[in-house]
Amino acid sequence: MGRKIIHIITRLDKGGSADIVLKLSEELKKRGYDIGILSGLTTDPVTDIDGFTKKTGIKIEFIPYLQRNINPLRDIQAFFYLFKFLMREKPLIAHLHTSKAGFIGRIAAKLAGVKCIVYTTHGHIFYGYFRGLKTRLFINMERLASFFCDAITTLTEKEKGEFRNLKIAKEGKIVPVPNGLDIGPFSEAKKGTMRRELGIDDETVLIGWIGRFEPVKGPDIFLAVCKKLHDIFDDGVMAVMAGDGILLEDMIRERDMLGLNKFLLLLGYRNDIISLLADIDILVLTSLNEGFGMVILEAMAAGKPVVAHNVGGVAELIVDNVTGYMVKRGDIDAIVSHVNYLIKNRDRYDSLSVNAYNMAIKYSLSEMVNRFEGVYNSVLAVKTK
Repeated sequence: MGRKIIHIITRLDKGGSADIVLKLSEELKKRGYDIGILSGLTTDPVTDIDGFTKKTGIKIEFIPYLQRNINPLRDIQAFFYLFKFLMREKPLIAHLHTSKAGFIGRIAAKLAGVKCIVYTTHGHIFYGYFRGLKTRLFINMERLASFFCDAITTLTEKEKGEFRNLKIAKEGKIVPVPNGLDIGPFSEAKKGTMRRELGIDDETVLIGWIGRFEPVKGPDIFLAVCKKLHDIFDDGVMAVMAGDGILLEDMIRERDMLGLNKFLLLLGYRNDIISLLADIDILVLTSLNEGFGMVILEAMAAGKPVVAHNVGGVAELIVDNVTGYMVKRGDIDAIVSHVNYLIKNRDRYDSLSVNAYNMAIKYSLSEMVNRFEGVYNSVLAVKTK
């Protein structure tokens, strides 16, 4: 087996960052690397862990001390666990993912003598998640931790610029590596499976929303969009929301109070996103902050136009009025206007659909892995001079 890489992530719960870590690990293993994955406290894993290990041969270990929230005692315990683990395993490369694992793990890896230390942000936390003093604390923590790694990878050029402007690290240490996707399953998916399950005919225009039911994802904004669309269209249009989270029960109550229980279906968490995207016509993304927007890329791979807030790295995927539409954060009327226009103008819809797919194919999984390999090799080349 080739060079050893240990991937360390705060948690492997359902979400884009966990999925990317598993896909990256699997592809690197195919390229001859010796791969291990270490995760913090995980309650709702993104995949069947035992099944993943059986399929790939990659062992996943969990650290109960490593958790997302700040807890000084647990964080110290996690640090010593990681330090001892890395001293024992002696990887050539430690690749840290997400902020908590990134902070503790970078320091532990440096003190353990790991030769190449890379940190991937998976989207920043400087707005949309926290405010005031807490945000400043995270910025200062990122500045400190940057001294303990060799490279920081961001999802977009915009995020790199924000890291540079906030003086997180010197520009030469920050490298944009966009997420990658296996396009085939999305572009080749059979249509109709989910519609038949839900009793929705093929002629109904279906508007989709996919994400975690948390404030930063703006599910309440999509609910307001649905209310306006319901007022415009007597029939022939429906909406679905897929996902779970702390706001799900609130959303169910509010939907029913608005009389939208037939117009808007709340599907809960789905593990068949490929089928869901095959059957929706338009994706609406209402996130208040989005580092990259993996679901945007997935929708575009399925040939679906996206209407989204112009936040974070969204503008690197959506070319306004070419592959979809971007609106100001919270502009419900603008979202409704664009969706309404696409419903009523089939030629324009078809044009955006083709353009969206052509944009998606530029973000392949293999290209993402190539970029990460390039980062590793660049660091190691400097270290071996």
